[in-house]
Amino acid sequence: MVESRGWRVPIYLGGGLVALAILGVILAIAALSNQEQQTAGNPTPSPGASAAPPAATPTISPIPTSPSVTPSPTADPGLTPEASPTEDPTTEITPEPTVEPSPEPDPDPGSGTFESWTGGDGDYTIIIESADNLSRAEEVAQEAQDKGLTVGILNSDDYSNLNGGYQVVFSGTYSSESEAEDALPDIKAEYSDAYIKRPGSAN
Repeated sequence: MVESRGWRVPIYLGGGLVALAILGVILAIAALSNQEQQTAGNPTPSPGASAAPPAATPTISPIPTSPSVTPSPTADPGLTPEASPTEDPTTEITPEPTVEPSPEPDPDPGSGTFESWTGGDGDYTIIIESADNLSRAEEVAQEAQDKGLTVGILNSDDYSNLNGGYQVVFSGTYSSESEAEDALPDIKAEYSDAYIKRPGSAN
C-alpha cells in the first residue's frame, strides 16, 4: 500500500518556522545583551551629577607689622679700634727718632760753689785744708759740710797773712782768737790737722 506524503509537508514547514522563530529569539537576546554591556562600560553622566565648581578661597590681608628698629652697636671701651679701611696695612710706618736730652754739664771745677771769706782784717778762722787746686778744695769742703760744719773756700793769693798758691777750706768767722779756740776741738775731732789762722787784709 502506498502512503500519502501530503501530510508531511505542513509538518516540515511548521518545524522550520518554529526553528526560525527560535533562532530569531536567540539573536535578539544576544543583541540586547551586547547593547547592555556597552551601556554599562560608558555611563552617560546626568546633568545633576556634574561636579560643582570649587569654592572661592577668601583672601586674608596680612596684618601690618611695625618696622623693626635695629639698635646701633655700642662701642666696647675694652676693644682696640680697628684701622680705617682707607689705610694701607702694607705701608710701613717709620717711627720718629727719639731725641735724648743732652746731659747737663758738670759744674766747672773751681766755679766757687762755696762762700768766700767775708771777715775783717782782725777776724780769725779755722783752716781745715790747704789744697793745690780748687777741685780738691771743693771735695773736702763738701765732705765737711755733709758732717754738719759751716765751711767756705778762699784763694790764699788774695790775703796778706796766707802763703800764696792754695785754695783754702776754712770754717767759721771769729772776732777773737779765744772764740776760735773754743770751736777748734769739735773741728779737730773730724780734721786733726785743723788750725786757727787770721787771713789778714785782702790784697
